[in-house]
This record gives sequence, C-alpha cells and structure tokens, in this order.
Amino acid sequence: MKSIFIFLFAFFSLHWLATAQSVQVIATGTVMDKTQAVVPGASITAYRGGRVVASSSCDSSGQYRLALPPGLVTLTASSPRFRPVSKSVDLKPGVEEQNFSLSLPEVEETVTIAEDGSKVSLEQVPGNTALVSQKEITQSIGITLKDVLAFVPGVMVQPRFGADESQFSIRGSGLRSNFHERGVNLFINGEPYQDADGFSDFEALELQSVREVEVWKGANALRYGGNTSGGAVNFMTYTGDNAAPFHVSVEGGSFGLFKGLVSSGGRHGKLTYYSSLSDTELEGYREHSKQGRQRFYGNLGRDLSENTKARLSVIYVNAAEQLPGALTRDEFFTQPKAADPNTVTNNWGRFQNAVHVGLDVTHQISNYQELEVVAYGRYRELWHPIYQILDQDTRTFGGEVRYRYFGSLFGKGDRLVFAVAPQTGTQGDRNWENILGRRGPLAAQFGARANNWDVYFENQMDLSRSLTFTFGGRGDVAYRGYTDLFLADGNQSDSRTYRSFSPKVGLTWRVTEEVQVFGNVSRSYEPPLLFELTSYGGRGFLPLRAQDTWQYEVGSRGQISHRFNWDVAFFDLEVKDELLNENVTPFPGAHFTIPTYRNVPGTRHLGVETGIGATLKQGVLTGKDRLSFRVAHTYADYTFTKDPSFTGHWLPGQPRHLLRSELRYEHPGGGVGCAQLGLVSAALLRG
Repeated sequence: MKSIFIFLFAFFSLHWLATAQSVQVIATGTVMDKTQAVVPGASITAYRGGRVVASSSCDSSGQYRLALPPGLVTLTASSPRFRPVSKSVDLKPGVEEQNFSLSLPEVEETVTIAEDGSKVSLEQVPGNTALVSQKEITQSIGITLKDVLAFVPGVMVQPRFGADESQFSIRGSGLRSNFHERGVNLFINGEPYQDADGFSDFEALELQSVREVEVWKGANALRYGGNTSGGAVNFMTYTGDNAAPFHVSVEGGSFGLFKGLVSSGGRHGKLTYYSSLSDTELEGYREHSKQGRQRFYGNLGRDLSENTKARLSVIYVNAAEQLPGALTRDEFFTQPKAADPNTVTNNWGRFQNAVHVGLDVTHQISNYQELEVVAYGRYRELWHPIYQILDQDTRTFGGEVRYRYFGSLFGKGDRLVFAVAPQTGTQGDRNWENILGRRGPLAAQFGARANNWDVYFENQMDLSRSLTFTFGGRGDVAYRGYTDLFLADGNQSDSRTYRSFSPKVGLTWRVTEEVQVFGNVSRSYEPPLLFELTSYGGRGFLPLRAQDTWQYEVGSRGQISHRFNWDVAFFDLEVKDELLNENVTPFPGAHFTIPTYRNVPGTRHLGVETGIGATLKQGVLTGKDRLSFRVAHTYADYTFTKDPSFTGHWLPGQPRHLLRSELRYEHPGGGVGCAQLGLVSAALLRG
C-alpha cells in the first residue's frame, strides 16, 4: 500500500502543478470586534456571482487565509455573536490583506448559517454542545477519535489496542460494551452514518479529511433527530469551497506507525470537488496487534440553480486488524506486550470492506424557508475470527426530508426544523467454528432486519431579547426481525417492535451578550441492537426492553473579552432498563467469554462537565504570539439505583474523574510549543 500511496502522491502533485497557476491570490487578514479584540473561529466566505467560491475559519489569533482566483469577489465575515460584514474586493495576483471589524447585533438577529445550510447556532441550544475546530483537528495526532475529541467534556473515547475500534461514550452512553459505538448517533455533513439498528464503528472516518466536528450531547441532538442518551456527533468534511487544491501529509512514529494522506479540492464554475486517499499502518505495542486502514473519501457538489444545490459523497474503507485479546491484572503488570495465546492460535482479528454513498439536495424555498432531501446507502462485508468466525454482510438504506424555517412568529424570532427519516437495514450472518483461524463446520446462519420510521421536530422561539424557549419531540417505530436459517438446533426466529414518543423542553437565558445560562428536560428511548437481542443465552431474541432515559440539565457558557471562556453543565440522567453487558463462559474450561445482555431496572448518570480556556499572554515575545491554557474535566457518578445484585455500586467502564489540560505557545510564523498537563499525559482516572 505504501508504494500505491507514493504513486498517487506523484499523480496528485502533477495535477496540482497543472492547475496551481489558476490560484494566484492569497487573501488574508484579521477579524476583530469594535474593541479591537480578535474573534477566533469567525467564518470568512468568498462569493462570486452569488455563488460560494471559497470559505475558511479564523484561527485563535483571529487570522484567516483564503486561496482565490483573481477578480472581483465579495468577502463576508460572520460569527455567532456578531452582525455579518461584507465587502467587495477586486483581487490582484499576490497577497491581499483584508481586515474586518464586527459589531454586536440585536438578539433576534443572531443567526448562524451552519455548514449543512441550517440556521441554528450551537450557542442557541439550551444544553451543552461543543465545536472542535479545523485548527484543533490539525494540531492533534488525528489517528483515532480520541485524539480529536480529547478536550470535549463529557466525552470518553478509549481505543482498544490502539486501533480505531473504541469504546465511545457521552455522559455514560454505550458503557455496556467496550467495542464499537452504540448510544450516540453519527453523522457526516448532517447525513446519518450507522446501521439501521444503531450500531456503528469508526473505521471509515478519515479524521484528516474532517474540517470541524459538532458534538450535540444528549437530547440537544434533536436538531439532527438524535434519540439516544449520548446525543450525536456530526463530522463536517472538506469540500471544494474550503479545501486546498493540493494537500499531502506523512507521519511516522514508534511501533511501526505510518500514516499518509493526499487530497485535492476546488471549484470549477458550478461544480465543486474534494477527494482524499489515506493509508494508516501500525505494528502495534502488543503482540498480534498489527493493523492497517486504507480509506477514500470524496464529494462532488453542483449548483443546480441559484437556490438549489446538490452534493454526492462516497466513502470507502478497507480495514484489517489483529486482536491480541484481554490480559489479567497480573499479566498487565508483568508482560503488558503479550497477547492471549488463544487469540494467536486462532488468529483473532477483524477484516472489513465498506462503502457508503450519499446524495444531499438542498433547496432554498425563500429567505426564510429551506428544504433538504437526503438519500444514502451503505454496504459492509466483515470477516471476524474470534471464538467463532463471524462472516457478515450488512446493507443499510435510508433517507430524510428536512424542512427548516428561520424567521419570526407573533413578531418574535423563531426557528423550526421538521423531518421524516425512514431507514431499513438487512444483515446476513454465517457463524463458523474457528479451527486455528480457519473456517470449520457451520455453527449458525441467520438473516436479520431493522426498520425505523422516525418523525421529529424542534422549535426555538425568542420570547424576549434575552430569553429563548425550545420545545420539540420525536416519534419512533422500530422493528427488529430475525430469521433462523440453521435449524439443526431448532427454529429460533423472532421479531419485536418498539414504539415511543420523546419530548424535550428547554430555556436559554442570555444574561449578557457574552454569558448564557441554559437548562432542559428531555427523554430518549433506545431499542437494543440486533447484536444484543441475538447474543448468547436466548432462544430467539433475549427478552430485552428499550433503554428509557429522562435527562435533566442546567449549565452556563460564555466568555470575557475573548481571553477567557467556559462551558459548565450539570446533568442527571435517570435511566430505566439500562442495557448491561455480562460476559459468560460458554462451557467449562473455555479460554474466552461471550457477551450477553440484560436490562437493569434503574441507574443514574449524575455528572458535571467543565471546559475552561484562557489566553494567558498575547504578545509573549512578538506582537502576535500567544500563550494559552485549556482544561476539560468530567465528574461522573454513575450508579445502580435499582438492581438485585448491584444497587449502590458504580457502573463499570467510566472513571469518577476524567481530566485533560494543556499549556500551549503559538507563534504566528507557524511554530507551536505544547505541554500537556495531567496525570498519564491525558487523564486523571479515579474509580
């Protein structure tokens, strides 16, 4: 794969050299407010003939940089807290400096146009959210999801064996298993990316092709239709309007780490394009933990008319990894690099090919209304030697029709999203006996189906200049079916349907233009995965009920003179029938365990999320260098409140304290010095 990567690097280089002459202008400058304080994260968009030709975001020093063709363009600077400012500029070849000064708007005018076209700002949500910027992604290692989301309070990502495969939890979601993702909805550019039953993984996500990440915690994800206790994460990728014409990166490190990526993007008239190809390889710290990832991501955009845009996206991944298995406590301290001998003998691993294709069409009905139609399909084939060899093929198809209104109601600012989102998925499974890593006799064969019919809405109304009321809800009908095709041990076919309505109400109070207090009450309803329903111990489906959660949240976010910012939230999740994983030994003397699941009558996820950032010194050695500090802390008191065996005990998998802090020096010339403060360099784990 490395030789293929070098060939493609040369190809992209020649392509870039052939087209680079058309990009002759570098627009740069600083965005400030009326007090001359910089505005980090402000968006800069260039328009020509009413169409977007490029866009970018300001770094922590309020500076931006755009590569543009020469000629007349309109540059617009915007930020959630300020009134947008535009200016027309006739660009000449070379470097063009254009600075902007933003002023505060009326509260009702505070509207942000998000990457997917919606007019809802993260700062209008009556709950805790987070935005991981392009700069933060670039400055992280960017190998696993943990690297990118490390400084988001309330989020815990724990990779297994250093791989992409991780336990991913927001406010204690998905703790029932230490592999893959459940309890959080994943989106790519606002498009759902997960199996129909809610199961998902991260192998297809090339984080260096991601420009920003939105984290919507708990019921705050209702804007995307999220109905899980963890919420939703939306990965916003590069497009032809904000990607470089040519980009290459190569990384290397210990334990055989190699990562290379080449990408190209741009606009030609009404057409935009972006594509990236990457290869990641790692020998691994432990024995039998080698892994490799080859990923392709591309999107092609077309302006169908002045008010209608379409975007086609394609994702492909070839992922392979060896699994070293678990260690006992004594083995961890005496031989931490060792693999479980049974996993080596039977060649435990996970090998998959997956492709995802999506089409997104957005039509601007009027200045106040918008309609978006999304259709997508996904196919994955998996070869997974563990205690048995799991041979699976999964197909997922879905769509969504979203209507958005962003105007006024009864003379008050009002924003509404309403959507219908059907989804269906099928899975074929063949389980073989694992004999020294090779396929033995057939042990099980079945087909499974998951269907979802979802309708949701959320409305934000500005009751006054400082108070916004949010209300919404989601209705779900979820079908899970199982057809047994291996009848030697009897017919275990089964099916089940789950129905629910989940409401949400919330308030956002703007104490000042830069300080907010918020709160919400909401419900989430999460049916079990097909994997959980068909796990060990049942004849047909296990008797699992849906996980039913009521969330209560209050908090505050704000900043002082762009030098100090915070977000703090207290949350209480009262969970009925939380799904719990209990590993069991399938037969006496077995060298492995098999997961099975049950419902816990009552649990409570009580916690506090705290994020703080501060500019300690602007102009340390020169006029524009900077010394900054940030910290992310999660306090988690997750306990069993009603259970025959564990009442009063903590839920396993989540530390009581999770802390990460960083001291960073940045120089405008590009030099960065960084010291991460904290135990284990990343986290203080207690409990």
